[in-house]
Amino acid sequence: MAYRQQTNALGLSDDETKALEQTRQRLYQLTNSIQSFKADVAKSNPLPPQSSLQAQYQILLRNLQSLLDIVNENAVPFAHTSVHPAVNFPGRTQENILLTLLRKKREPDVEERVERGLETARDVRAAVAADGKDGITRLEEVWKELRAWTQERVAQYVIEEAGDVYTRDEREGGIENVRSGLRRPLEEPDESDDEDGDNDENEDEDVVMGDGAQSGAPQPGKVAGPEPEVFFWFSARGDFDLPRNVEFEKDAAKTARLAVAGGPPRIS
Repeated sequence: MAYRQQTNALGLSDDETKALEQTRQRLYQLTNSIQSFKADVAKSNPLPPQSSLQAQYQILLRNLQSLLDIVNENAVPFAHTSVHPAVNFPGRTQENILLTLLRKKREPDVEERVERGLETARDVRAAVAADGKDGITRLEEVWKELRAWTQERVAQYVIEEAGDVYTRDEREGGIENVRSGLRRPLEEPDESDDEDGDNDENEDEDVVMGDGAQSGAPQPGKVAGPEPEVFFWFSARGDFDLPRNVEFEKDAAKTARLAVAGGPPRIS
C-alpha cells in the first residue's frame, strides 16, 4: 500500500502545514524586530550608538534571510495553496482581517516599493551584462585607481609641500593668521635663540654663549624647519596646532644644563 501523507481539515499535508507554521513564526519574529528597532530609534535622544544599530541590523538581516529561505524552499506548494475562511470565522466583526488575508494583490505602497526594488535589480544586472565584469572585478578597478591617485598625491606632497611648514590653504589665507601654538614663528632661523640671549630675555647668556660663538653670524635666507615635536604632531593629527604644554626636546636639554649649572644667573 502506497504511503500517503496525512492531511488536516484544510487539505494540507504535514509538510505544507509545517512550512506555513514556520513562515508565520518568521514573520512574527521579523515584525517584532522591526517594532523594537523603531522604538529604540524613536525613544533614544541622541540616537543609539553605532554598535547597537549594527546589532539590530544584523538581527533584521537574519530574520529576512530565514524568511526568504523558507519561502523559496516551499515556493511550489505556496503558489498552489488556496486560502478559504472556515465556516466559524467571524467574518462580520473581523472583516478587515479577512480582506487582508484574502487579498490577491499587494497594497499600493507595497507594490511601489517592490517595483523600485525590482527596477534597481534590473539596472544592476544590465550594467553587469554591459561591461561583462562582475562586482569583484569592478571593485578591484576602483581600488587600483585609488592606489594610483594616492601614489601621485603622496609624490606631489613630498616634492612640493613637505618642505613647507605651512599648508597651501594657510599660505592663501595668510600665515599671520595661523595659530601654531609656538612662541616663535615657524620660519624663524635657529640663530634667533642667540639674539634673544643678547637682549637678556631668557637670562641664560652664560650657558648658550659657547654655541653662539661657534655658530657665527646668522646666514641670511636660511629657513629653519619645524621642530621634531611639530613634525610628529603633524604626522599624527594633520595640523600644526601644538598644545602649549608640549615641551620641546631642545628646551628640555637647556633646562637640564641650567639645573647642572645651578640655575639661571642671578642679577645682584
